[in-house]
Amino acid sequence: MVQVTRPPSLTPSTRTLTTPEAPVRAKAAQGVNTVVEGDTFTASAPADLQRANALAQVNALRLPIPWPGKGEADKIGWIQKAYPPAKDSTAEFMKLNQAVRAGKNVMPAEAKDCVYLAVGGLLSEAAPKQFYFDRNLDALEAQGLQVGRVPVDTDMGVENNAAIVREAVLEAAKSGKQVVLIGHSKGGLDSAAALAMYPELQEHVRALVTIQSPYGGSPMAQDLLDNPLVRYGVGGAIEALGGSIQAGEDLTYDSRQAFLARHPMPPGIPTVSMASTTTNPTSPLFAAEQYMQQRYGVKSDGLVLPQDAFIPGSKSVSLSGLDHLDPTGTTLNPFKPYQPEDLTLSLVAMALNMPKER
Repeated sequence: MVQVTRPPSLTPSTRTLTTPEAPVRAKAAQGVNTVVEGDTFTASAPADLQRANALAQVNALRLPIPWPGKGEADKIGWIQKAYPPAKDSTAEFMKLNQAVRAGKNVMPAEAKDCVYLAVGGLLSEAAPKQFYFDRNLDALEAQGLQVGRVPVDTDMGVENNAAIVREAVLEAAKSGKQVVLIGHSKGGLDSAAALAMYPELQEHVRALVTIQSPYGGSPMAQDLLDNPLVRYGVGGAIEALGGSIQAGEDLTYDSRQAFLARHPMPPGIPTVSMASTTTNPTSPLFAAEQYMQQRYGVKSDGLVLPQDAFIPGSKSVSLSGLDHLDPTGTTLNPFKPYQPEDLTLSLVAMALNMPKER
């Protein structure tokens, strides 16, 4: 069953209505943050000079750490070469986000004809609902829209959860409304897998929005599970709690390549994929971000690389200044340039502005 009622937030939504960010330049050349243009990273002008100066100090914290072997260097970004590329639509997002932050309604009229279902990421069941995905759903609910959470088992594999997403979509569709799936991290993989594995869902799903989902895989997952101590230690702990090591295995490059060969994303469903990078030393994922920066020379959100996050053929959005927790969680990031509420409305509006192929 789809959970369509949620407990009230413990903390009120905090929307920034002032100081909208400056539009993204197509090929900027200053600043310390980065945005993704296709498969390359270029510097962009920071939205706030003080924040940029603070983040610039991160360079002083970096230490050269030798990592054995080349790891997953050859697999990073493989999906952008194997499938039709995503279309960089960051400028469209920025325009919508400025409007949202100015208090404007950017949702198209058909938005009220849809049900919005959130699909959480790996181990997100452990997070209190009031602190995970709640502000995202609050923003949609404030627009008079029907929202819910798909009760996926977040420590189980993609195929297991795809079946749960299927049931949730079919249940929501009984109302006669179309469904918009919003998946964070592994939740985006579970959502896309449901669409690929169950063709009957396509007539009921209006759009898919993925937020920091390792659609092509994650070097962190592959590197961790390649270590036998981690595999048996963490795997044993997860299974002792009733989960499955498959949940982590499904995030590796090898597993994603095999899965997508069997179940490619079906065409015709409007899709928006968002990814981010950060160099914020206050982030709880800073060590992981530094690991990928130092070993592979790539920027990430701490867990996922933009090169691996964009679903082929989707509209892609590349943001800087957000770690893997910021877009859907109530975090203490003092440098957070985008709030979950504004981010969600902008991404969903982008998806609904895309026509659905019949």
